[in-house]
Amino acid sequence: MSRLLLALATAVGLATAQVPIPASPPGFTYAQGSADAHIQLDMFIDLLCPDSKAAYPALQQVAANLSSSAFRLRFHQFPLPYHHNAYSFAQASRTIAHALGDDTFTRWMEAVYANQDAYWNKATETLGQKQVTAQIGALAKKTFPELTDTQWAEGMTGHGGTQMDVDTRTEWKYACTRGISGTPMYLLNEVPFDADASWTYDDWMKALAPLLSGAETIKNDANVRSVGVPHDAAVDPHHGYEFLAYMGVGTVLGVGVLLAAQRYDAGYQTLR
Repeated sequence: MSRLLLALATAVGLATAQVPIPASPPGFTYAQGSADAHIQLDMFIDLLCPDSKAAYPALQQVAANLSSSAFRLRFHQFPLPYHHNAYSFAQASRTIAHALGDDTFTRWMEAVYANQDAYWNKATETLGQKQVTAQIGALAKKTFPELTDTQWAEGMTGHGGTQMDVDTRTEWKYACTRGISGTPMYLLNEVPFDADASWTYDDWMKALAPLLSGAETIKNDANVRSVGVPHDAAVDPHHGYEFLAYMGVGTVLGVGVLLAAQRYDAGYQTLR
């Protein structure tokens, strides 16, 4: 019976294992957005995701029309496994930022979006990982002529094993802890927020209006409601957050089984 208890305890422990702590707060800030801004919008993206690309212009316009003290937009990378080269691009982002600074991310993101279709699955189906990495490196050096071969090689080997690889994994795991399951997805002031890649500038401003007073201050206890997602939207409006409910139920069931096993073991020992 003690073995059963040990196995159950191990299972519960694995379910609640510690996610790696990032060396610094995750995310890349767009433009000059302030960490003290009343509205903090975190956008989770995949650089090879067409919807991430489609959603960007409207938010770029929002950031341009609200003061940096009122609104901050931050990007978090969440490379999707079915975009075969997405992880390599996320690792490249980390490599470039490590070498040249975090403020390079927006420029890099825009360069990738402009060349996105050249790195989709079909376009690279005959290439090996080393070849893809070399192509990404060529784009990186075209975008940032100051990036040296040594700086690139420090983070990008084509087979992992670098600190930038570790940091990219940590960034991905962080997104998982926030309930992220696809791209683009959003947190608005740390709360999951449903929005669609088709949203326009006006859609976003309507959604953010309850948080704005003029364009500078936040209303107390503002009740933000999302703009209705079009019925023909390609993205599920629930956007995957329901998996958190499954996690909660799983944890409760695991603890319940453990307690039941303990009671059974106590009764068994009494009978003996």
